[in-house]
Amino acid sequence: MNNWQYHDNKMRELKKVYNHISKQTQNNLQEIFDSYKIDFEHLYNIADNKTLNRVKTKIEEWKDKGLLNGYFGMLANNIYKKTRVKNNEILELLIYGSYIEEQDKLEEIELNTFKDVANYYYQEGQKEVNQTLPKKKRKLVSVIPDAIFLALLDMQNARGYIWKQYVEAIIKYNADQIYRQMLINIQQDKENNIDDSIYQNIIAKQQNAKLSINQDKISGAVDNELIGLNNLAKVEGIKSVAEDNSKVKFIATIDGSETEMCHSLDGQTFYINKENEFNRYYGETQKDLRIERIKCFGLVLGLNLPPISHHFHYCRSSITYQVPVEKNDNIEYNIPNYLRTKVVKSYKNVLNDLKVIQKEYDMLPQNVKDRLEKENITITLNDNSKTSGYNPYTKEIILLPDLEEGEFIHEIGHALYYNLDVSKYNSYKNIVNNIINGSIIKEYTERVIPYYGLETKYHVASNYQTFLGYDKLTSQLKFKNKELIEIMSEAYREYYFGKNQSKELNDLVKEVEGNA
Repeated sequence: MNNWQYHDNKMRELKKVYNHISKQTQNNLQEIFDSYKIDFEHLYNIADNKTLNRVKTKIEEWKDKGLLNGYFGMLANNIYKKTRVKNNEILELLIYGSYIEEQDKLEEIELNTFKDVANYYYQEGQKEVNQTLPKKKRKLVSVIPDAIFLALLDMQNARGYIWKQYVEAIIKYNADQIYRQMLINIQQDKENNIDDSIYQNIIAKQQNAKLSINQDKISGAVDNELIGLNNLAKVEGIKSVAEDNSKVKFIATIDGSETEMCHSLDGQTFYINKENEFNRYYGETQKDLRIERIKCFGLVLGLNLPPISHHFHYCRSSITYQVPVEKNDNIEYNIPNYLRTKVVKSYKNVLNDLKVIQKEYDMLPQNVKDRLEKENITITLNDNSKTSGYNPYTKEIILLPDLEEGEFIHEIGHALYYNLDVSKYNSYKNIVNNIINGSIIKEYTERVIPYYGLETKYHVASNYQTFLGYDKLTSQLKFKNKELIEIMSEAYREYYFGKNQSKELNDLVKEVEGNA
């Protein structure tokens, strides 16, 4: 599901407006080039009275339009008061003014687009909550109040700036780029033509930095600003309907280009109005990848509320309302119904183990959860079984009391292994070959039930990953057929809970999750 379809459509509409108004700005710039042709010898001379009067008339026009604000207003007013102004100062001001006029045309359009999109996600938040409530308790879906919208727009975004400040800064930066190129051309005695490739490249980069659309990929400052604004608006929509202890779930776009940070947050849930404690990946490469424990109150933009900021990338993650936990005989859990959780009557520590399952389930990416639903995977809590495990024929995960950390994730790894035919992956086969070559079968007694595994120097997640079976003959057969059934499950557990896993295993997990 594309959580940003409405957003993306609005971005495409806005891009057309940007392109149209940019053409008008380029025409204005060309008029400046043509009307104020000055050679380098006279560039820094005092302008004649005719030129100065023309500029002062333009400044008066800007004043009537209410454009003499901020640094631009100060610069224009200073020139207006002077009797001796250099030609280069006039050129700089006029180019600056062209971009100020451009933004004046865009301001209302941008503001309306921002509010329209933010309102859509504000209402989506309300709808998500209403869908979980009985009809009698549902509230009417309302539009986002102006006070809330303006307050959100005036907040620092994930990049650390306020939108209004960004606009002011980028106008000056863009004007300076054109002005500098104009000076270079004058110095080299070249004609200034806005249609020349060098100017067109400058303008294209300026436009793409603000909003870039390349087929299905959308990026740029506007996109980044609205991703944050929309998520903030959705939280406000949820808060307007839901209880104070509400939670949201982080949904990363798992497409192979997501960061390790977003991938590690995918599926995690966070309180809106309570303290959250969670793990998040950091690091630029697999080698320096590390997990850090984070505490924060509620949702913090860039930290646990998208867009997530870590160096520079365009984050397309989103959030969704987390349905309150179900309550049944003092047992709290929120594992989806499709997993059809079964509890054998004699099972002990039900409450604690269900919480463990819930926590680990929430860590899974959404597409993996969708795969579990598609495959109708079931969970059975049964202390009559000898070991926890996964039955590929009945598609049943069996768990024993007092779950270890990562035990549920481990069994999910088994489910993915069988349902995605991981044994056919070349990456999986390569890992198996590396482990088996030169290894010998050894009996291990470190678990409750002794088992046979491989003694190997290959860097693996754990000794148990080389598991072959509980009897020697079967283990010898699996060794011969190169069947290491614990590779995927142990790699999956270590991916979420380990610290020293090899790059090959991490890459295998990413490949499997990407194919779920």
